[in-house]
Amino acid sequence: MSGLYTKVGIQRMGEGGTALDSDSLALESLVKLSDPQGVFVSLLATPEDMKALFVGHCITEGYGYVDHESISITSSIDLGFEILSTHRLPHRSKIPVRQGIVSTSCGACDSPGLEALLGGLPPFLGNHVEVDLSLFDDVFSTMRARQLGFEATGGMHGAGLWSAKEGLLYVAEDIGRHNAVDKVIGMAAMNQIHESDSLLFLSGRCGWDIVAKAARSGIGTIACVGACSSLAAETARALGMRIYSFLKPTKGVAIGRLEPSTNGKP
Repeated sequence: MSGLYTKVGIQRMGEGGTALDSDSLALESLVKLSDPQGVFVSLLATPEDMKALFVGHCITEGYGYVDHESISITSSIDLGFEILSTHRLPHRSKIPVRQGIVSTSCGACDSPGLEALLGGLPPFLGNHVEVDLSLFDDVFSTMRARQLGFEATGGMHGAGLWSAKEGLLYVAEDIGRHNAVDKVIGMAAMNQIHESDSLLFLSGRCGWDIVAKAARSGIGTIACVGACSSLAAETARALGMRIYSFLKPTKGVAIGRLEPSTNGKP
């Protein structure tokens, strides 16, 4: 699991003083995504599942689908990693290149209000699958067992993609929660799985950026352990999506396009 974390020397502090020890820390590297026109975005990411990161980021940010077989990865000590597609991104000209390191979904920072934010996001037109609290609990339990980076470091976000037909399809981890989402969506696309039939699970909170990524991927339901932001909630309602937040085995919060509650189902 060297792509997820590394051992470093530390001084462990306690009531009796300090002692030399080692600890596992989540890896964080500069990752540049590029096509024949050059670099189009620079991210701080965990260098694991990087082809999936590229494919997923292109889908969730509106650049279009890129065949993973056209992607190569190079690295250097000073510059981190560069992930290059030999194919030009289908919609690159429609998205301005942002300078510096992008730490969240690209569209929010440059938009003046909700109407502008919604303008480029497609509504969810699929059918919502029936869910209940026991389903969420089962999926999150399975996810936690597969989050080896978090188990070792306590400092990594996880994302999972679940389908009603096949259960938990993929789990990805990253120092950035948005990168973890890109990775699981990229994994699905690389294996020709349609995200519109899936639910997105998050180990942390849900902000507007994650809702935007899900919408561009055709995902209609997001389930998260943590909180949901106000803008995420407004966007989900406007697009016909659902967000389930603060999920625990016996309770949670539901927002968006919901059916009447029966038998403990949200």
